[in-house]
Amino acid sequence: MIVLKLIKLELERNNLKSYIIGGCLITLSILGLVYLFAAIPHIDPSDPDVGIFLTYNGISALALIILAACFTILASVMYNKLVIAEYTSKKIYLLFSYPIKKERILAAKLITVFAFTIISAIISGIVIFSVFFLSEGIFQLCEDTLTMQVILRVAILLLLSAVISAALATISLWFGYWKKSATVTMVVGVIIASVFGSIASEIFLAQGSMQLVFVSIITIVTVFLAIFLIMRVSNQIKNTDV
Repeated sequence: MIVLKLIKLELERNNLKSYIIGGCLITLSILGLVYLFAAIPHIDPSDPDVGIFLTYNGISALALIILAACFTILASVMYNKLVIAEYTSKKIYLLFSYPIKKERILAAKLITVFAFTIISAIISGIVIFSVFFLSEGIFQLCEDTLTMQVILRVAILLLLSAVISAALATISLWFGYWKKSATVTMVVGVIIASVFGSIASEIFLAQGSMQLVFVSIITIVTVFLAIFLIMRVSNQIKNTDV
């Protein structure tokens, strides 16, 4: 397929090493926070919010919110380089000189960022929770009981969080292309991540099956929003004359 060949070309043209390093730094930072969350009840048991840190559900929910927010920003940075920087500079003349439909070139870039974000976020989450849960079997910090149900719930929430982060980043893409500004792309990405973190905290910390239901709804809404915004950007680029 042409799009797959274009994706391969994007990977060859753009060095993803810096984004991989960024993902590793996010992983290490969140892993440190997870241990800090688990230690809070032992450090300050009088904290009014200490109940959140007493269960694996609370600790994992907070970690996943931060993970989704961080990878939203990382994806915004990628969109800035792979899309905004090329479509708002003289590079657009080179892109449009290819004997390939404009929307296919854009699709390759979007798929590259979307797939990289989801895969990186999932790998990051697997590393974080694998290390934490394995260490809990040796030296337990959390007073909760680690069960297969807990692990399965975390796995599902991780998958949904990864998709949410990739979808949310498309908002910064749309704003950045609309304003033809790299700065706007970055600022909007940070704002979206911050707003998401504030709004999603109560939803991710919900108890029982409603937690998965609410997060699934957020995932569906953000994916549809991403599709809508991608179509808007695609139409704008398709109708661009250079």
